[in-house]
Amino acid sequence: MDILTVSIPSGDYWLGDDAFSTSRPVHTTHISAFYMSLTAICNRDFSEFVRAGGYQDQSLWTDSGWRWQLNKQIIIPHYWQDDLFNRPEQPVVGISWYSAMAFGQWLSQETNQTWTLPTEAQWEVAIRGLSSDGLTQMDTINSAEKGVGYPIAVDKGHIASNGLVNMLGNVTEWTLSRWGRNWQSLDYPYPYRTDDGREDPSGSHARVMRGGSWFDPIQQCHPAYRARYLPGSRGSNIGFRLVRV
Repeated sequence: MDILTVSIPSGDYWLGDDAFSTSRPVHTTHISAFYMSLTAICNRDFSEFVRAGGYQDQSLWTDSGWRWQLNKQIIIPHYWQDDLFNRPEQPVVGISWYSAMAFGQWLSQETNQTWTLPTEAQWEVAIRGLSSDGLTQMDTINSAEKGVGYPIAVDKGHIASNGLVNMLGNVTEWTLSRWGRNWQSLDYPYPYRTDDGREDPSGSHARVMRGGSWFDPIQQCHPAYRARYLPGSRGSNIGFRLVRV
């Protein structure tokens, strides 16, 4: 499997936006260099994980994820057989955080590289760059206002200045980062910190989502907007992309 990436250099980057209560305050943080997948993971790529038995391989899952999987007995993504969402070039949706993490572990084994979900800081700096906003080509974002009603192909739509496709809109994307112990509790606010456990992959914490989707209003398709879902959520607007470090 060939995952195209964009190189994000190390540097001091802006995070946050005072327009959103959970994204305050605006601040800077230092980010080490990494590679962000050019697009969200598509159905074609995820099908390899399914065929390889990824849903049945405990070694790929976090402890909490495997307990969830044993209880749910998932064998395919939600909407996998829905013609509105299952075209090969569309982003895979109906993906829990646990499943996205398992895919990253599987891809790491397949490629002898380290792939995982981006932290929310990595996600935000990838789309914003060194500027304080990163908002370009707003008319190309597949948000609810477009009325499309489903995610478009991963290589179509909004393109950031560095080439990343559909970071804003189309599907809202899982990040590694914790939001809190549950959906209601924001235990990991901004300013962003690396020493408070927010990037710990263990547990069943609600996880931060980024980018908005075809289902969400344009206001949520903003580089700094922080949303969240419980890790077992599998909505038709939920997808993911990966980073390589």
